[in-house]
Amino acid sequence: MFGFDFIRHLAVRSLTLVRPRSDLVDESKGYSYLENKDYLLSVGSYNGDITILKYNPFHKSISKVSTYHQSSFQPSWQTVHPTQKIIYSADEGNPGGLVSLRLDEKSGELKKIGKSEGINGTVSIAFYKNLAIVAAYTGHSIQTFDTTETGDISQARDTFTYFLEAPGPNKERQESSHPHQVVIDPTGHYVVAPDLGADLLRLYSVNGSRLSELQNIKVAAGSGPRHVAFHVIDKPNEIFERNRTMIYVVNELKNTLTVFKTRQWDNGTFVFHEVQNVPTLPPTSTENLASLPSPTAGEIVISKDKRFLYVSNRNDYSFKDKKFGSSDSIALYKIDPLTGFVSFVKLLQAGGVTPRHFSFDQSGKFVAVALQETDTIVIYKVDPTSGEFIDAEDHNISLHVSDRPVCVNWL
Repeated sequence: MFGFDFIRHLAVRSLTLVRPRSDLVDESKGYSYLENKDYLLSVGSYNGDITILKYNPFHKSISKVSTYHQSSFQPSWQTVHPTQKIIYSADEGNPGGLVSLRLDEKSGELKKIGKSEGINGTVSIAFYKNLAIVAAYTGHSIQTFDTTETGDISQARDTFTYFLEAPGPNKERQESSHPHQVVIDPTGHYVVAPDLGADLLRLYSVNGSRLSELQNIKVAAGSGPRHVAFHVIDKPNEIFERNRTMIYVVNELKNTLTVFKTRQWDNGTFVFHEVQNVPTLPPTSTENLASLPSPTAGEIVISKDKRFLYVSNRNDYSFKDKKFGSSDSIALYKIDPLTGFVSFVKLLQAGGVTPRHFSFDQSGKFVAVALQETDTIVIYKVDPTSGEFIDAEDHNISLHVSDRPVCVNWL
């Protein structure tokens, strides 16, 4: 998706933005209930940098620790292997592929371990044991790679490449197949890959180290499914079946959130029932945006306690004239614990322009937002009762990073 993002980059850069002050750190404003400890985060940027940050919530401080740079490298997505403790980065360049890196926790330095070339435009990584599964947006493909405990990466094992018989309703963005993400379902039985260009959720079964294609799931024409999140409901209730799995799909082109109820039968087939389709933006929030790039929904994340769901909105400028400048939004939804249905609560300030990605720390107390066109990483505390971001107006915990940060992860 480099071409589209570059056009958006030029348009947004023409606006005058007021950057937050990240150089002023008042350590006297500590929070007694927050632990005085350092957290490490990784930030991938389109200029070839993966930056390691250090965040201390008690002192409300954030700083750069180290920067790994590689020319002709577009590290648009990073994932920490669940058991290897190795960072894997997608390369969205051409050729794309997969890079493995090890973090020295004492020095904060990253060291490259291995690399395997893949199809151009690799934008997402998921792991099934030691099998790395990736989506290649501009390469129209899903690929798999074997990895080892030492971080070595094999050549691509399986490659599934897709072409469309005709463009989709959005001819500019749906001129071809564009797999945008890969996610393993909670049972580990299958993989889902939202295809923005084809308006499909592509499904695959996992058998050892190989993938097999299953029947695809259609979404509304022109929706442009981008990312998905799974949620398992495991509460006894006479009305609603137990162990129900929900899948939430954020649609980039229509700015909608589609909710499916899913079920796996004993014969290995899957059933997806659409139960909701709701907007990610209130109609009034986009009334005056005719001259700007159109809003596009971005990331989707479920809170650690499974009570809230969040979707980022890029180029909506819902918050204006704030002391830290214009800001896009992150939509907050509440998840019904019995049905899995969502209800819109409010828009939260993203803290800048183009929140491409955001993630919560393991405790769920903090959220980090990568603001692609403001060149900023913002960290908020999260209210455990309401799910809202705390200190959005103060905006004290922010840091300028290298050109166009697009992914931020807690290490």
